[in-house]
Amino acid sequence: MRRKSLTVAVALAAASAVVLSACSSSSKGSGGGGTSANNNSNGVSGSASNQGVPAAYNAAVDNIVNPSTKTGGTLNLGATADADSWDPKIAYYGWAWNMQRLYNRSLIGYKVLNGYKFELAPDLATDMGTHNADFTSWTYTLKPGVKWENGKAITAMDVKYGLERNFASAEIPGGPSSYFTNGIKAPKGYKGPYKDGDVPDTDIKASGSTITINLTAPNADFDYLMAMGASSPVPYKTENGSFKGATYTKHPMADGPFKFQSYSPGKSLVLVRNPEWSQSTDTIRHPLVDQVNLTIDTNPEDLDNKLESGQLDANANGGAGGITPAFKTKVLTDPSLKKNADDPAASSTQYLPVFQSVITNVHCRNAIFYATNKASLLNVYGGPTSGEISGSMTPPGIEGYQTTAQYDPLSAGPDQTGDLTKAKSELQACGKPSGFSVTFAYPTPSSYAPKAYAAEKAALARVGITLTAVTDDSSTYYNTFIGSPSNVLKKHIGMAIAGWGADFPTNVGFYQAIANGNAIVDPGTSNYVSLNDPVVNGLLNSGPAGKNTVTDWQNLNHQIMTDAVYVPLYWTKTLYYRNPRMTNVTSDNALAFGIYDFVNIGVS
Repeated sequence: MRRKSLTVAVALAAASAVVLSACSSSSKGSGGGGTSANNNSNGVSGSASNQGVPAAYNAAVDNIVNPSTKTGGTLNLGATADADSWDPKIAYYGWAWNMQRLYNRSLIGYKVLNGYKFELAPDLATDMGTHNADFTSWTYTLKPGVKWENGKAITAMDVKYGLERNFASAEIPGGPSSYFTNGIKAPKGYKGPYKDGDVPDTDIKASGSTITINLTAPNADFDYLMAMGASSPVPYKTENGSFKGATYTKHPMADGPFKFQSYSPGKSLVLVRNPEWSQSTDTIRHPLVDQVNLTIDTNPEDLDNKLESGQLDANANGGAGGITPAFKTKVLTDPSLKKNADDPAASSTQYLPVFQSVITNVHCRNAIFYATNKASLLNVYGGPTSGEISGSMTPPGIEGYQTTAQYDPLSAGPDQTGDLTKAKSELQACGKPSGFSVTFAYPTPSSYAPKAYAAEKAALARVGITLTAVTDDSSTYYNTFIGSPSNVLKKHIGMAIAGWGADFPTNVGFYQAIANGNAIVDPGTSNYVSLNDPVVNGLLNSGPAGKNTVTDWQNLNHQIMTDAVYVPLYWTKTLYYRNPRMTNVTSDNALAFGIYDFVNIGVS
């Protein structure tokens, strides 16, 4: 799953304290659940209650701001770093997925992104996927008239080839490929099309405009996978001439409304209109501008200054966790600026793993939950504009979500500063009435993580639990430090800092990698606490068969809280600023932590 280490994916909270974003976050159902949507006057998808509103604080979270039909002009975006890749197979940052909507199409896409009404719709396909009775075989048919930027028709073999590229880990490593390599039938040991050619028709059959994909196990969420960039077609064997394999990121072949004009890695990207794209084949995108310029500036203060002056229209990657603290203060205290800001909540949770392999007694773990000062920790990360204190793990936008007022089983008290009475009672129950010592891990460098550690140390000290820090570089922290069960035992790590965002807005999209026992590997697991609960495993393993109810998904969340392995801190939010000249502005809460949906934006 997308270790959207919320730090890099959208640089959420600007800290290495949160895990990667891809992205991702829902009313669910095979074929895409959610509230039905209407279109506003220019065809931009919006929620049923939304026909467009004027600029106001948080207006773009679940509405279309400044609706317009005006075409032309250039959208100017900034970013504090380059995308992890522009190759849709490799890209895993939430903001990169959002930018892909400009130039890349897949069989299925998101018709509605704003609010939490994430509705899937056919994109390159004529309809949602047709599946067999047990969800192990899915068939799609391409729309007539869909073309590449070179004028050639997109074929089912292009789709097959795009899927096969997920197996080519030697040539093009990374991305959300495990969803495909673990789920799609392929010969044992298949290493992708570069080494082993095509998989047989019994695995993936491409015939004319129709493709049938056979799976190793049921997957009722498969349409969500077909909405990922990693499932999108790539020109069969030719890719984009000399831009092939590892170099495809420099100029992926466009089938969306924009194409690459120029790209300077780490510096800039210019997208211009793709004349081979046709609005008649695309019900999801309704582009207005002629060009999109992305400038990479590693100084977030520079980006904020350019935003305020109007030189930039928005931060494409969230500007290192939204806007900087200084600009945030200015925006929130100046009504003329505040009306052009939004603070959307993402389908992601910031939490503290409590390692059951080290702290084996559940009552000792419960004591940590009760003594944690969530209010203090939220302040470390920026206060209410950075998140909403969470009573459990399931974030908003995921089926079965319950507010903290509805469900908070190991509550830190009415003011969320800690329930010391209950914490001391749990210490008695675990045989440690005077407390115990815990090693607490966090990544470096980070301006936030050391402060979070200090806040938690002070909170737990109130009941005699003593924390000692152990750190690791952020580049290896998640994969081989806390992501290695053997290293956790070796270093005797009892607690850590982490976070997670859904790759796609279902319970499997959120929980599979962090809670299913079958996701435990060493190293590289995102199930940091090695949770292997049969109830949790059973619900996650039965979920892809499409049989779980809302109650089942709530029970999944409840069981994880009963196991007391993840202290939920807050559901993440990020404050963004939009240039007032932008039109048709809405937040992309499905893919990119609320960053604006740039493909449908115009400029006045």
